[in-house]
Amino acid sequence: MGALVGGVLALASMVLGLTVRDDPPWLDEGLRQAAVELGPGFVHASAVVSFVLSPGLATIALISLGLRAFLAKDPLLARGAVLLAVCWSTLFARYWYQRVRPIEFPKWAYPSGHVTAVTSVAFTGVVLCAWLARRYLKVAVALAGTAVVLTAASRVVLDMHWFTDTVGAVLAVVGVGLVVARALGLLPVGVMSRREQS
Repeated sequence: MGALVGGVLALASMVLGLTVRDDPPWLDEGLRQAAVELGPGFVHASAVVSFVLSPGLATIALISLGLRAFLAKDPLLARGAVLLAVCWSTLFARYWYQRVRPIEFPKWAYPSGHVTAVTSVAFTGVVLCAWLARRYLKVAVALAGTAVVLTAASRVVLDMHWFTDTVGAVLAVVGVGLVVARALGLLPVGVMSRREQS
């Protein structure tokens, strides 16, 4: 079931990308205008969020997972590293859509790189939390969702992305993530991990 939902979400991301790549819809234009009218305080806060919740976070998470998996010879963490890497690789779809950003910038807009990176870390973190510390799963989901929303909002406020760039990133990462997690045996999650049982 998870893989089916994942396929639908990934397809939705593709359809959205093809729909908006030539002309931004009224929603994108409206939210961009609303963001422009926000005060400098929102812009400053968005810049901080965008700096902290960035592709750098995904780089650190991927290297940390890979090293930990190697040193501990832990296949679960190794699968987590693969999941994160594949989710993050959905960013390369931007070279197919080739959507122009709201402002002049040398990289394509759809999907948002920041949102792709943070959603990849968030999704992988939730999956691993379900295996390693299931009792904290609700907290992990709440933190993951908050991080993704803050990142998406910051990119729109900074005028670096259209709103649909952020939506497409989330759809692609979660969609591909569900399919890959199922293929790696990370879904469905057991009631308890081996570590919690010991």
